[in-house]
Amino acid sequence: MQFLSKTAIHTSGKGPSLIYRIPGIIVTARDTILTCCEGRSGQSDWSGEAIVSRRSEDGGLSWSEERCLVSGLGESVNNPVMIAGNDGLVHFLWQTRYRRTFYQRSLDDGRSFSPPREITRVFDTYRTRDGIRWNVYALGPGHGIQTGGGRLVQPVWISFGEGDSHGPAVVSSIYSEDNGETWQAGEVIPWDDRCPNMNETTAAELSDGRVLFNIRNHSPEFLRAVSVSPDGFSRFSPCRLDPALPDPICFGSLAAASIEGKHTLLFSNCGVRPCRENFYSRARRNLTVRLSRDDGETWPVSRRLEIGAGYSDMAVSRDGKWFYCYYEHDCSDILHSEPRHLTLAKFNLEWLED
Repeated sequence: MQFLSKTAIHTSGKGPSLIYRIPGIIVTARDTILTCCEGRSGQSDWSGEAIVSRRSEDGGLSWSEERCLVSGLGESVNNPVMIAGNDGLVHFLWQTRYRRTFYQRSLDDGRSFSPPREITRVFDTYRTRDGIRWNVYALGPGHGIQTGGGRLVQPVWISFGEGDSHGPAVVSSIYSEDNGETWQAGEVIPWDDRCPNMNETTAAELSDGRVLFNIRNHSPEFLRAVSVSPDGFSRFSPCRLDPALPDPICFGSLAAASIEGKHTLLFSNCGVRPCRENFYSRARRNLTVRLSRDDGETWPVSRRLEIGAGYSDMAVSRDGKWFYCYYEHDCSDILHSEPRHLTLAKFNLEWLED
């Protein structure tokens, strides 16, 4: 039987923060749902004043109160991402002013986190090794992954534009082989003029252990770019544009899970392709969820989840029966930086395949 429910997790103006943006979601090894997002004081990407989270232990039926994880630093806090550890750990990364990165972890299923530890030095590698004189960079956003072999992989983008500009940018990953104790810089996905200015990126492990990167970019075709790495940090394949994944230049999300015994990918984004028929509109609308059973080669199943939406992030219950999409909801076509809600949609395969 089809099932779909929607719950407003945060509502702008009805909490400590004026605006809530940049949703991230994971399902822990204990099947707990954890969300995180920025609490902002204004429209600007530099107005993040807090990172907040909510938690559900019953599949989204009930929720903890909003909890502030980071605040009071006197500078913007941005792009929180979590990684659900295979062993029950929860890894939490965030940054300030798009220039400093911090790492924390939870040993109790996201109820509490260790003190923050700065890991910004890992990004110096892109200067010394690759010659990228970055001014700003960012994590994800969304969530990172832990591979079946135990490696933590977090996509990042690195801008070498002037000042605080978010572009032009390239994509890489930071990764940890020791459960977050130390972090290393992955290789940079080579620049490709067919999909320039690659930035916000989501990743998922494929059925054979390779890692797929799905990348926002500024291609004139307005399509998502994809690249595959054997390990999540090196030997990235040449980028290709996926003709099945239109994008108005917005963040999208991947999640991998075993569904009905088969390795499956889910992808969510605003399924809009600017073209002559829509007057080349880049409005963030028509949030669409897609499903692939062949490691992203094709996306034969899709369904629109919301008309007015923006950024989204995907997760799947541990038994593969429930899908979660956490997204910016009720966004203006003109002012997408002020979503009215951050909403969690919970649905099943029957709903998606109808």
